[in-house]
Amino acid sequence: MIDQKKTVILYGSQTGNAEELSQLLWRQFKLRGFSGPAIAMDDYDIRNLISEELVIFICSTTGDGEEPDNMKKFWKFLLRKNLPHDSLKKLKFGVLGLGDSSYLKFNFVAKKLNKRLLQLGATQLLDIGLCDYQHDLGNDAIFIPWTAELWKKLSQYGSNPVDTDSTLPSFLPRWNVLKTDFTSDQSIKRTNDLYFPDENNLDCCADKPFIMELKSNIRTTSLEHFQDVRLLEFGPLKETFDGYEPGDVVNLRPRNSKAQVDLFFDIFSDHQLNLHRDDIINVTQIHDDMPVPKYFQKPMLLSQLVEQYWDLSAIPRKYAFSVLAVESENKLEKEKCIEFCSPNGSEDLLNYCNRPRRTILEVLEDFHHSTSKLSLNHLFEMFTSIKPRAFSIASSCKAADRKQIDILVAVVKYFTKLKTERLGLCSNWLKNIPIGMRIFAWVTKGTFVFPKSVNTPLIMIGPGTGLAPFRNVILEQEHLQQASNETLILFFGCRNEKGDFHCGDYLKQMESSGKLALTCAFSRDQDNKIYVQHKIEESGSFLWNLIQKKSGCIFIAGNSKNMPDAVKQSFVQIFIKEGNMTEVDASEYLKRLEVSKQLQLETW
Repeated sequence: MIDQKKTVILYGSQTGNAEELSQLLWRQFKLRGFSGPAIAMDDYDIRNLISEELVIFICSTTGDGEEPDNMKKFWKFLLRKNLPHDSLKKLKFGVLGLGDSSYLKFNFVAKKLNKRLLQLGATQLLDIGLCDYQHDLGNDAIFIPWTAELWKKLSQYGSNPVDTDSTLPSFLPRWNVLKTDFTSDQSIKRTNDLYFPDENNLDCCADKPFIMELKSNIRTTSLEHFQDVRLLEFGPLKETFDGYEPGDVVNLRPRNSKAQVDLFFDIFSDHQLNLHRDDIINVTQIHDDMPVPKYFQKPMLLSQLVEQYWDLSAIPRKYAFSVLAVESENKLEKEKCIEFCSPNGSEDLLNYCNRPRRTILEVLEDFHHSTSKLSLNHLFEMFTSIKPRAFSIASSCKAADRKQIDILVAVVKYFTKLKTERLGLCSNWLKNIPIGMRIFAWVTKGTFVFPKSVNTPLIMIGPGTGLAPFRNVILEQEHLQQASNETLILFFGCRNEKGDFHCGDYLKQMESSGKLALTCAFSRDQDNKIYVQHKIEESGSFLWNLIQKKSGCIFIAGNSKNMPDAVKQSFVQIFIKEGNMTEVDASEYLKRLEVSKQLQLETW
């Protein structure tokens, strides 16, 4: 039995996805009579863990199987050797992991956490849930059935069975949201950024943000090429900037486009809410266990909220349809929303929403009768927040004297069965920001950890924008006068030499000066398609010598769909041929290289 209906939900996340799911789960617990906070692991007093009876952990995996920043202190404490093996004997727990199956260490952090809790004597309520970003339904594909199983398990520990059949939960807002007319209160300070309102006082921010200014925006693909790729150069950075290392990534939070913001206000122009851009929004606390985030603790303009916080391009979760159904007075729309929320409606939801990539704004337009009944509290629950995006840094900190950050960005545009073109939020925002615009950013460690010795050969496979982290390394070693074609080996791939050979002039100049061994695969410049994996196999003897005799390290960066597996299979073939191995032995050898970090991947 669980003596009290109390639960603690602890999350660890680099981007905010785990926090969002934690708050969704908190709402479900609250509706079932439980109480307790949903907070980041490092914000929780871990000394209280030995007395907790029920804790749900939601965590993502970052980098090469590493825990998120807001989980590091918590995890370090759990690993202490002096903790008794029965420290957590009172605790019943569940672990939900957020991961991407294209990575070798899929949900590695959640698996480690689950194992460590068992070692400390805790009781596992249900099997670990392993969400996969690659699934058509995203995290919902695992989150929804996992939580249904959780309610069943919890019913065994309470006097009242937990309701698992309710398709439509009652609406429960996290916070109370009120608006006032700007003309009635003009004391609000208009700030440029919702998250960093005081650019002169950034030292107190945990992310160590800084301001960078766009200096240039160069298209690296020809105008005739189907894809628009940009090399963006930001700087100058202030002298107080801490700098970065090869392999690091820069994080930034994009904003919705003017067209999206205009569409939002068009949808709500004749709404009962009577929303205007200069409306002042106040967010206040309702529940003791759900405090208002710091960035909402001061009044803000609705236009700022719409542009910077709500992700207007997001595909809505099932929960958004449940909110619409709760409030709808239109029979047809209500029935359709209920159907989408039901287990039998998943395929219909995929066909309506996920596969054509229909956005939340387009859904609100389609369900306009239900939309007309929504309040600001509803909007706060239906819209997801804009998450930060991470980009491999494509410039050298040393070469730029810490005053420049470059990123290589493929602008996402494509069509589905819907009439309107689908646009990637961040890439299109970056493409269109004007020269001289200043944005906030912060640097974190990426997946790649490059060897400290410059004598270690670097075998770099970076087709397309996968070139970015390797451009960082090449620029740095050139600046330090350490660049050599014996240690810098780059395999680059694209469609056409004249179409999308990013930074091609610089790479060819480095090759001609003997500072880089460059091999290119231009897949469409001949009748038969040639990819980087083909070029790698052609260089089998050379690469085997670097790996086996000189401890050369392999780095693979780029699209996660097919390329990484194809490249790894090429190395398996090299090991079979050059190392006289069986296929099984060659595959095991490849795995050992990954475990020892002699082979590293950074894919997206």
